[in-house]
Formats: sequence, C-alpha cells, structure tokens
Amino acid sequence: MNNINLAQPTRQSLKGLVFIFIQGLRQLIRMFWAIILVVFLQNKWLDDKRIIAYIGVAVLFLLVIHSILYYLNFYFYVTDTEFILKKGYLRKKTLTIPLDRIQSVNTKQNLIQQILNVVTLEIDTAGAAAKELKIHALEKLFATELNNLIKSGKEDINTVDADIQAEEEKETEKLVLKLSPADLLKIGLSQNHLKAGLIIVAFGFQIFQQVEDLFKEKAEEYSGEFVQFMSNSSLALIVFLLVFFLIVSVLFSLVRTVFKYYDFTLVKKSNKFRIESGLLNKRNVLIPYNKVQELNWETGPLKQLFGIYNLVFKQAVSGQNRKVQVVDAPGCLAVHLEALKTDLFGEDSLTEVPRIFTDSFYFRRLWLLMGWLPVLLPAGFLFNEWLFWIGVVLWLLGTAGYSYLMLKKRYFRINNYQIRISKGAISQKWEQMELFKIQSVEFRQTIFQKRRKLASLRLTNASGSLTIPYINQIMARQMYDYLLFHTETSEKRWM
Repeated sequence: MNNINLAQPTRQSLKGLVFIFIQGLRQLIRMFWAIILVVFLQNKWLDDKRIIAYIGVAVLFLLVIHSILYYLNFYFYVTDTEFILKKGYLRKKTLTIPLDRIQSVNTKQNLIQQILNVVTLEIDTAGAAAKELKIHALEKLFATELNNLIKSGKEDINTVDADIQAEEEKETEKLVLKLSPADLLKIGLSQNHLKAGLIIVAFGFQIFQQVEDLFKEKAEEYSGEFVQFMSNSSLALIVFLLVFFLIVSVLFSLVRTVFKYYDFTLVKKSNKFRIESGLLNKRNVLIPYNKVQELNWETGPLKQLFGIYNLVFKQAVSGQNRKVQVVDAPGCLAVHLEALKTDLFGEDSLTEVPRIFTDSFYFRRLWLLMGWLPVLLPAGFLFNEWLFWIGVVLWLLGTAGYSYLMLKKRYFRINNYQIRISKGAISQKWEQMELFKIQSVEFRQTIFQKRRKLASLRLTNASGSLTIPYINQIMARQMYDYLLFHTETSEKRWM
C-alpha cells in the first residue's frame, strides 16, 4: 500500500534525470548528425583529435547541468479544484488546469522509458489544441494514482490507495478487441503500400539532400551514375526494381504495423473505452463516450477479403490552432464495429433510412479536375508525340473509372438524431455523428451548382467537419434550416 500526498509540490521520478539527459542528447544528435558524420569520416578535418574530445566533454557537461536544472525546476501538485504544473529555469512557465475541464488522462512509454520503468502522463482538455501538459518520467504506480485522482474528482486529495483502485478498474473492464499475430499480419498486408513506399522515398531523399551539402562532389557523382545506370537498363531490370520496391514497401508496412499495434487491446468500462498498444512506444489512451464527435470506419479490397475494418475515434478539441485528435482501432470485425456503434450511438436506426446519393454532376467535376486538366496543360508542348496521346487515352479512361467509383460511393443517410456519410473510391469510408454535436452548418453553392439547382453542405463539429457535396438545392436548404435549428435549440451537451 502506497500513500502519496499529491497536495504538496512533487517532482518527477529521480529516473527523470536520466530521461531528460537522453532526450537532450537525442535532440543534439538529430540536429547536428551531419556535422558529427563529417568529423568521423574526414580525418583531416581536425588535425588535433583532442579538440573533438574537449568539445564532446563540454557538450556533455552542459547537458548534465541542463538536465539537473530542468529536473529541479519541474514540479506539480493538485488542489481541490485545479492541477498545477510549473517548469523552466531560465524561462519559467506555470500551467493551471481546472479538474472539471480535464477530458482524459493518457499514458505513453517509449523504449527508453520501458528500460527506466517510467511512463509519460498526458493530460488532455478540450480547451487546448495540443497536449501541452505532459509529465515524462513518473513511476507507474504514481502515474496510476494521479490518473485515478483526476478521474475521480475527489475533494479530499491527500492520499489514495492506487493498488486497490487499479485492481477495481481491472475487474470492471470488459474486453472488446484484442489483436493476435495473425490479425497484425492481415492489417499489415492490407495497408496502403504505395503510401509506405513514398514515405521511404521521401525519407531517403531528405537524407540525400542533407548529405549532399557535406559531400557535394561524391553525391553528384553517385547521382549521375545512378541516372546513367537507369537510362541504360533493360525493361526486365526496371520491372525487377519495381517489384523490389513493392516488396520493401510491404515489409515496411508490416514492420510499422507490428511496432504500432503490438499487443493491441480495446476494453470498455461504463462510459469509456481504453486502448493499449505499441512495441517500442506503448500508449494507454482513454476515450470517454461523450468526447467522441465522430466514429469513422473504413474498408478496402484487401480488408474486405480479410473481413476487417479500420476504426477511428475523432475526439473534441478546440483552440486557435484546431488539431484533430484521433485514436484508431484496426482489425475490427463486423461484430466489433456494430458493438462499438451501439455503445456510442445506440441501436442502429440509420440502416432503415434510404441512401441519398450525390448528383451525377459530381462525376463531371471530378473527371475535369483529375482527368482533363492534367492532360490539357502539357498538350501544347507534346502535341506531336504519339506516345503522349496513348497516355492521354489511358489516363482519361483511368480517371473516368476512378471518378465513377467516387460517385457511386458518395451518399448519406440522416434521421432526427444522427447522420452517416459514405465516400471513397477503391476503399470506402463512413463517417457518423449525432446531430446535437454539430456546432455550425454552412450552405455552399457555386455558380455552376446554381445553374443546375445543386448545393453542398458543410457540417462542423468539435473535431473537424463533414461535407455533403452536390445534392438537390431544395433538399440542401431544408437540411440546412433543420440542422441549424437543431444546433441552436438542442440542450444536450456536445462533450
């Protein structure tokens, strides 16, 4: 049994000194890795190696001093109504959050913290665009106690038995979803591998640019040799490289999936969900029902083959710089999806409502933007190239098919309580929210829409916005009036 007085100013765990030092060292390496690389690779850059040693010792000494001062000047405490955190030694900063404004308390643990056996505690409120209040080095027991204290909202905050409370929470939680290694394999194989490949290319290009400034002659030589090699390569070699690129992208997707969703567990307790996952960076996130503004789910060809959906909880945020806070739950089966929808929205009554599809003019707009405009711009320069016109035909056919798929999947269902919007092309995504959580409604109509008696609606909630494009003008105006009236008269709390 551990009694901890949270009413007194409290510092992080003493292990936080090590964590602060390592984080500072990582930032220095990230900022000056190119210079460090030059020092070690070019032997003649500095004749006297002792200078390098002196500089290294001085930097480490200053980093140790910074770590000690930062640790000593970082403390927090809880009053009857507020959580207060003070930090900084040159520039002091005080953060004060009323307990009733705290929406959730989450914990994370990266590899360094796992070695040190400490966690990061994040306090999230609806009045901040980002999680500004973070405590990076707390003992697990202490973090559990602080978490329980904030959630309970007790007036007497002097001592709480964290072990007993943690055991009570564990007994009342109900398992919703747990991913097995086979599930992780399905999720990894059904990821967007093109996106993963582009991430690899972008990262490699960024590294090449940074190295190019230091080894300009070598970089130009190697890049020139690569271009010459590719220009002289046969079609078979190019196909081999493309296949190799695809294999690397798939492996990258699998590794990312394992690192992010390892030991993924979704549980629920009363009116909250809790998600745990991660291999090197572990996360423990609480999702209160009332904070969820939208529930989004998505599937695609491979996901349909495996029978899985990717779910995303979009939560309430506010502030000058709006930033959507999302928590995803991949690998959900249809039974999990229906259970989560029922928990958040009640029994599904939208399936009984007919689908209202976007007007076919939406197809022409998409085809013009994606198909014809990219073709018309270079046409004047490549008019005499027959290969260009073959490419034009293929491009127009491909974009026409893609635009048609987007039109067929663009519809919505609405009743007096909820709205569900469908969109996508190759994959399909649904967005669902309750009407009382709408904060504003915008009626949009371009001159082209007005000629065809069409309009679009934009619904904004505390986590972002949803769009209903190109529907009948009369229907759009009626929906606009109804939703605006609903927004102004609803007495339900949106969070």
